[in-house]
Amino acid sequence: MKKTASGFVAHGALMLSGLLLMHAPLGLCAQEISEVLPDLTELPAMRVDDANHSVQLAVARAGNRLVSVGEQGIVLLSDDDGQSWSQASGVPVSVTLTDVEFISPTEGWAVGHSGVVLRTETAGEQWVKVMTGQEIVATIKTAVESLPESEDMADVLKRNASYLTGDEPVLDVHFSENGEGWLLGAYGIALHSRDAGQTWDSAFSITGNPNSYHLYQYIPADSHDGLIVGERGLVSRSAEESGVFESSPIDYQGTFFGGVASGSDQFVLFGLRGNVWAGAGDSWTQIPTGSQASFSAGVLTPVGIVLGDVTGRLFLKSGDSEQVRELAQASDAAITDLIVSPGGQLVMSTARGPKRLELDSTEFK
Repeated sequence: MKKTASGFVAHGALMLSGLLLMHAPLGLCAQEISEVLPDLTELPAMRVDDANHSVQLAVARAGNRLVSVGEQGIVLLSDDDGQSWSQASGVPVSVTLTDVEFISPTEGWAVGHSGVVLRTETAGEQWVKVMTGQEIVATIKTAVESLPESEDMADVLKRNASYLTGDEPVLDVHFSENGEGWLLGAYGIALHSRDAGQTWDSAFSITGNPNSYHLYQYIPADSHDGLIVGERGLVSRSAEESGVFESSPIDYQGTFFGGVASGSDQFVLFGLRGNVWAGAGDSWTQIPTGSQASFSAGVLTPVGIVLGDVTGRLFLKSGDSEQVRELAQASDAAITDLIVSPGGQLVMSTARGPKRLELDSTEFK
């Protein structure tokens, strides 16, 4: 079901930084400006009059509720299948939030810039801060420094970890039904939990990503281990028993923003410049899309896999078809996430707020 269009993650951060700098007193040096500007990881999200049209980057189901997250810590809630939205009142940060996921109707997680990790037990109304980037990087650096010199790529991993500052965004959060959790992000950021998020361990050295490429999504699958995808065509799959991910070779060097498990041992991956690939393991086939626009979201629906792109268009891959067909201009802005609502509607987060579309419309037949 995920996710995030990196261009709009970056856009949100740059826009927010620009607005803050515009209001900083003139004549100050960089250090003085940093002292004047508020710490957005400590500044609660403000109420916004037009929050429903804010940049939204991810949407998830919390039982019968929908929860969307985006710029400036804005969290939107809908209890009517996405027809109307209200802003959550208790978000303790103002950073851009990039992803959200719920493990029960009330308990959920959200992540974002500056390594922020939030948790809610109130179906998204009130949130508490669990971690920031400083804590994530400290966990990674401690683990990497303990790697024996004899381990493959130990020197490279230690060097790459030393470059982390704590400002890196977390781009994806995922929990499986057994409580296994993943946090993935920029420059190879990766943490793993085996106890539903009570504790987190570094996964920096086990994701099959020694070059520390950006990691965009963990793609779960029902009957087998999932995949981790990222930039430079990174596709990593967990090796049996070891739990260490190994890179899966693919003839594509662009970024994968995410993917969808489409069946037993099968995945559909999507990314830059209209790239869609299908397969598993070491066998991948490019699917023609007829588009040069980047795909930024995807979801498995009763009618097939629906993909959304950065121009606001929707595409459908039906069953075992080796083609995708364009459905509609569903949004006047980039689609950043897609989900099927409790009532069966297609709900999307976009750069101009959440929107919805009927899955039983003629477009999907």
